[in-house]
Amino acid sequence: MADAIKYESCISEWIYGFINEKTSLGYKYYNEAKWMRQFDRYWTEHGYGREGLTQENIAEWLKKRDQEGKKCQSTRISVIRQYAIYLTGLGIESYFPPLDIRYPKAIIHLPTDAEIKALFDRIDTYIPKKGSCDTVRVANEYPVLFRLIYLNGTRAGETCQIHMENVDLDEGTILILGGKGNKDRLIYLSEDMMELCRDYHSYLRESLGHEPEWLFPGIKPENHLSYGSVSAMFQKCWQETAFAGHCDRNPTTHCLRHAYVVKRIDLWRQQGLDFEHMLPYLSKFLGHKSFDESYYYYHLAEESSRTIREKDTVISRVIPEVMRR
Repeated sequence: MADAIKYESCISEWIYGFINEKTSLGYKYYNEAKWMRQFDRYWTEHGYGREGLTQENIAEWLKKRDQEGKKCQSTRISVIRQYAIYLTGLGIESYFPPLDIRYPKAIIHLPTDAEIKALFDRIDTYIPKKGSCDTVRVANEYPVLFRLIYLNGTRAGETCQIHMENVDLDEGTILILGGKGNKDRLIYLSEDMMELCRDYHSYLRESLGHEPEWLFPGIKPENHLSYGSVSAMFQKCWQETAFAGHCDRNPTTHCLRHAYVVKRIDLWRQQGLDFEHMLPYLSKFLGHKSFDESYYYYHLAEESSRTIREKDTVISRVIPEVMRR
């Protein structure tokens, strides 16, 4: 937790105030808090006092480090820029470092129809080595969880943390709270996905013997499934497909979100809809804080157009009966 990180420089009071302000606004700010711990040490090592930021006293901080990528450097600078804004709000004059570092967005693997079919075949037939009631239950959660990611474009981390009080299986909606960038949004389930979730919910209640707190409870049902467990399951099932080892980039759970968006854009093309007009809806649905993030998917669709078929033939095949009693 961010509040467990200790700051010891002469400006620690301001750093604590900065982190507390961000977290009070709903931002997780854990990684940023760790960067500020490094900055706290930097400040002490250079012998600076209780003063605002200047070009001179943060010059060394802004420099690129050995073995550091541009993205990491940009993140360090961005955090200090936010800190400068905070100090200015306190009446402490500070220098705002420019965010002028450009770096290419990581290229991801966009799974093909055949790869997705093979992946879901492995997910659906997975049987845990330990056959306890809880491990079998969790194994039955993964087919629903991964379909929710693929068919609705949700992020794996936010999907794990869906609370049942935010799920409406009558209306077919799920409220995603505190997504990336502290954004909330409502997603709508298709008829097939809604029916699957209803059957799955009944299964959960029967398995647990009570109403579940989480849509995807962990081995200990009072906790939700962890992102690490979901990521490990994805990799395990992917490695058991015939496609493992034949991709130029190792797929991750996030690839399912990418695949969803690219297919959605391709469907709009088939329907003759203009991407510019649909962009605000896509951005809102995905929980993006800016249209620039959504534009990335348009370029991804352009680059992968040769691998996208004219008609979507996968969605109807990845909603089978998935409960293994």
